Amino acid sequence: MVPGLLGLTSVSAASASEEAFLSLPTFEIPAFDYASLTQGDMPSTLLETLQVDGIVALRHVPNFVNMREKYLDAAAECAVAAAHSAESDFLSEKNFEDGTRRYTINTNAGLELATAAENTRKLCPGYRELYLEFSALLENAVNGFGVALDQTSFTASDGHRVISSRQLVSEAVRLDHFHAYQASTIQAEAAVPADAEHRKLEFSLPLHEDHGLFIAMIAPKFFEVHGEGEERRLVERELANDASGLVIQRASGQKVRPVLKEDEVFIMMGTGGSRWLQTSHRIPAVMHGMRMPDSLVQNEHRSLRAWFGKMTLLPAYQRLLENNDATFAEHANMTTRFLLESTDDDLKTIGCATGRMLTASEGSCTHRSCTTKSGATAPADGCATVCNREGHSSTDESECSEKCSCTDDSGSGELCWMLCFHAHSDDCNASDDHLGTCHDLGACHDFKSSDDYLQPIDDAQSKQWNVSYTHDVEPKQRCFQS
Repeated sequence: MVPGLLGLTSVSAASASEEAFLSLPTFEIPAFDYASLTQGDMPSTLLETLQVDGIVALRHVPNFVNMREKYLDAAAECAVAAAHSAESDFLSEKNFEDGTRRYTINTNAGLELATAAENTRKLCPGYRELYLEFSALLENAVNGFGVALDQTSFTASDGHRVISSRQLVSEAVRLDHFHAYQASTIQAEAAVPADAEHRKLEFSLPLHEDHGLFIAMIAPKFFEVHGEGEERRLVERELANDASGLVIQRASGQKVRPVLKEDEVFIMMGTGGSRWLQTSHRIPAVMHGMRMPDSLVQNEHRSLRAWFGKMTLLPAYQRLLENNDATFAEHANMTTRFLLESTDDDLKTIGCATGRMLTASEGSCTHRSCTTKSGATAPADGCATVCNREGHSSTDESECSEKCSCTDDSGSGELCWMLCFHAHSDDCNASDDHLGTCHDLGACHDFKSSDDYLQPIDDAQSKQWNVSYTHDVEPKQRCFQS
């Protein structure tokens, strides 16, 4: 059983971080009509637009609006049901520093889509069929994007041969993730040290780049969970389409709140194009993060943010620019081994830009197979859960060590959805001139070197600082003192 989706009392006060979030300018994502994507000058315009901020929207994808609605409803229901079941091996859990809890259903897609999500059948009847239909719909949209790129001057190479964009995209390994984010609560905050300062942190999911070619994603839906057991039901909530919680950092360094429209599919570029391939055009990876809206926290019911994304990587057979002797499949296996076996953060920088560290998005990427030690009493939640979950309890590590025997495993054979976070130190000393290097990514702010990067905010007593940006300078990691 995955713990956490229980009836809890919500936080009552809006935070300064929410006000700061809402003060960010909105950003209209440049949109392209899907049916016209390959017509006339549209492919060239698409490429030019991608070079600006690395993000575009596709509108009028056939049957998308109807299928998005059905799929997110079913996926949210499935996640809630699985969180209360001891047989939810397909659901992973992750806790964030602000108390937000995330439940994930992740599957291999692309060429492996036909066999995906088999393990959801028992707990979530009907979910797999909806998932396969929705995922296939997005596969078509993604492949259409690749066809459009193929009609431009854009080229990609592994250093020896040019690769067709159409082939690169259509034969790529793909990973599907459904995320149900549960808003933090007073009880969740009480389970960790008070100095964690939940809901004062800027992001739930800190700023990062996706370690892939690009992600196709959709606008989230929001739900309240009413009742328990057989009486449990999900009630949809309406939030403004510029208040989804997503923040992106434009190529200029400006943070904005993108407007996520329910009838659009969003293509957001990752680091793979620049790290794995040699390309004719520079398309920036999009730095982005997510903050759970306070309106979800200030609520007598449990609140969920339901979201789906499809990550495009590379074809398994594709050679890499940075290591032409290795295929992408070999690179992925090596990456997983490093994350499993190494405690040296330097090793975890493989595949990321300078100053960033590779991190697995889900615990299933670095899964350990664990059983109860001979003569020991099994933990209440079982060895498999206690030894693999993150951020749930301060006693998990010691309980696992005392009661369980583990071997490293890459889980069910799925590849890992990787993120590139800014590298950080384990030593946070914010008392030194308000500029200590901080280990807590959620509490820190990524800024770039500038003579005037610090500016005091109006209330000097708060000891907080605004951060200004300059472009194309190596990032540093600092944190506020509050």
